[in-house]
Amino acid sequence: MEKCWFIICSAILWLAGFQALCARQPNILFIITDDQSWCHTSISGDPVVRTPGFDRVAREGVRFVNAFAPAPSCAPMRAALLTGRHPWQIKEGALLFGGIPREYPLFTHTLEAAGYQIAMASKGYWPGNMVDEAYHRNPLGKAYHVELPAPRAGEVGNCDYAATFARFLNERDPARPFFFWMGISEPHRPYQPGSGIASGIDPAAIRVPGFLPDHPIVRADLADYYHEIQHQDAHLVAMLDALEATGELDHTLVVVTSDNGMPFPRAKATLYDHGTRVPLAMRWGGRIPPGRTDHRIVNLLDLARTFLEIAGAEVPRGMAGRGLAGVLTTAKPEPVAACDDFTVTAMERHSLCRKGGVGYPMRALRTPEWLLVWNAEPERWPAGDPPPFRPIFYQEYGDVDESPTKSLLVRNGADPQITRQHRMAYGKRPEFELFHIPTDPDQVLNLAGAPAHADTLESLRKRLTGFLKATDDPRAANSGASWDKMPFFLPGRPPLPVTRKSHPFLFE
Repeated sequence: MEKCWFIICSAILWLAGFQALCARQPNILFIITDDQSWCHTSISGDPVVRTPGFDRVAREGVRFVNAFAPAPSCAPMRAALLTGRHPWQIKEGALLFGGIPREYPLFTHTLEAAGYQIAMASKGYWPGNMVDEAYHRNPLGKAYHVELPAPRAGEVGNCDYAATFARFLNERDPARPFFFWMGISEPHRPYQPGSGIASGIDPAAIRVPGFLPDHPIVRADLADYYHEIQHQDAHLVAMLDALEATGELDHTLVVVTSDNGMPFPRAKATLYDHGTRVPLAMRWGGRIPPGRTDHRIVNLLDLARTFLEIAGAEVPRGMAGRGLAGVLTTAKPEPVAACDDFTVTAMERHSLCRKGGVGYPMRALRTPEWLLVWNAEPERWPAGDPPPFRPIFYQEYGDVDESPTKSLLVRNGADPQITRQHRMAYGKRPEFELFHIPTDPDQVLNLAGAPAHADTLESLRKRLTGFLKATDDPRAANSGASWDKMPFFLPGRPPLPVTRKSHPFLFE
């Protein structure tokens, strides 16, 4: 009898604690890495990279294996996430070196109005206009920063992420829930050449995607990329430990993802999976059942509505994303609805790397089985104009980050061993591209011209067009050219319209 009373009392106490946990607004720790594709975590099956921090969040929560960035470029993706809108719905927010118009509410401001303490570290909304008349302060709140005691050569930033977060935890207001944006710079370029091999990564064991040549230079470059991932993940481990030491871990929704895919040719700044598909794991002790793998297709702009829902805050009108709060907290995964079996991604101007300052507009429809890419201006060069055009800021093919892999492809395009990958990276593309994901995960075989897939192409094209029209995409109405003329913002300078007078090098 005493044993039964003990069990009953224990159950009552647990239920009371659980109800208190549910009633309390949770903290939110949002960790976003820079330029990391979905497949490069150890829990996803990569045999080389080691990511114990990400893996812990996934094991103790849920991992979304089909998560996509709304845009494959850092500032447009962040603008879409902050507003909960598709890139084409936020005007100049769709551009790298653009800006978020003030007319679109940001979820961070709504959280703050709901009582949250808002703070950030390292990379927030950037590179874009966030401090002119539209925003009189950083839209992500107070910035914290602790420098690395000995920054590594080739480091993008010198932030000690773990120490920075620990400082915030020590200085925060314990009476308020917090939202902390940890914008990790890695694995953005540049890298220290040879750092991956020096850290013990075996380049021979790395899987080289089919759109890159299997070459020692590429393998070494990938090893350096893996090293950057492992560096930032070690900080994630320490951040989780810091939360646990304060007793706040189970009161905190921890979200770990990346802004876009890997910084290699035909990945970042493209709408293929290696450009838009990103890692995503969430942990919330006591609320998210552990050890789940969710296969529904989600878009990172869904996070804006999700954060507001779990905080009990009002969702501003116009947010396009779907809230995931119900998906997260249910013990039995919800069935995949029709709205979960596809997503649409977008790209406008990335850098000033074409004559006239124009971009390379793209839209893509991704389902579990198919990827359809619409290249709205197929006469333009997708990665940027080739030599002899050399715009300021970048070298040839300026939408591709400078790297040993890029140089290998540029300089050896005539090599039969590299010609195919060179063309895939830098060559012009047809208006429509169609890829079958189960048989072509690297998306190197375009089926758009195959008669056997004509019906699939037409069906997906109509679905994409219908979605774009329903969400007021100017490209669907053939009126998207205004993006090519929008101002280009640079740090510490007024916005410059893209004209012959302001950017003469683009018109020579």
